[in-house]
Amino acid sequence: MRPRAPVPLSFGQGGTRCRPRGGFSLIELLVVIGVIVILVGLTAAALSGRGSEGAALANAQKVLSGLVSSARAQAALHQTNSRLVVYAQPPGTTTDAAKYLRTAIVLREEPFASNRWVASDDPVLLPAPVCVVPPSPVPTTHLRTGVTWNNNVATGPVSTLVRATGFSYFGSATATARQFFGANGQTGTILYLQFAPDGTVSSNPTGNPTKIALATAVLSPSALPQFNNAFGVRGLFVRRTGAVSLVNEATAF
Repeated sequence: MRPRAPVPLSFGQGGTRCRPRGGFSLIELLVVIGVIVILVGLTAAALSGRGSEGAALANAQKVLSGLVSSARAQAALHQTNSRLVVYAQPPGTTTDAAKYLRTAIVLREEPFASNRWVASDDPVLLPAPVCVVPPSPVPTTHLRTGVTWNNNVATGPVSTLVRATGFSYFGSATATARQFFGANGQTGTILYLQFAPDGTVSSNPTGNPTKIALATAVLSPSALPQFNNAFGVRGLFVRRTGAVSLVNEATAF
């Protein structure tokens, strides 16, 4: 067997001998891998919707989906009407700005057809800085400077919940005093989705899915929230049958 010829050496400037390179060094490979990891992380953050805000939106979507399922279960279990109710009383001297468009509760009508609404559990606060988008048109006072909103009811990222004013409920089946999200003797404005005893949606006579849109906002302890991203919107479609579909893009509404 003929022996392999030695690899020829080349000479650089100053007579320094250099070996031909056959690939990347370990350090170069580690640098390349690090760059790839960073780019993947940045892409994932962008796709999720502005980093931590995207995570808050996804969590709020899951919370809201659970509340919708709970409301439907209450209707079937107690054979009565039930509601998912969102706090929609604008900030004022007797209201809590932290709850506005961010707090929801499940109620049931007890007894049936009595218009006596009873809390099935405690109110739930959505993860900050996520708010429920109100029905169209979204007031300009709720938009950050430079933000515009697609207010088309059929295609825009807006909720189609029912609005009611002067609403109150009872904290338990045996309670005698009315309240509004913990404030005794008060009433306020709400947005709601209602289920019939058979688990179907009864608050939307059109037969179209009820839309519940969620978006991030700049929050204030005493002022209206201002939505800051018209494209980073998530939410739910609640169909006439009560089935829930997740909506993960503003253009999918």
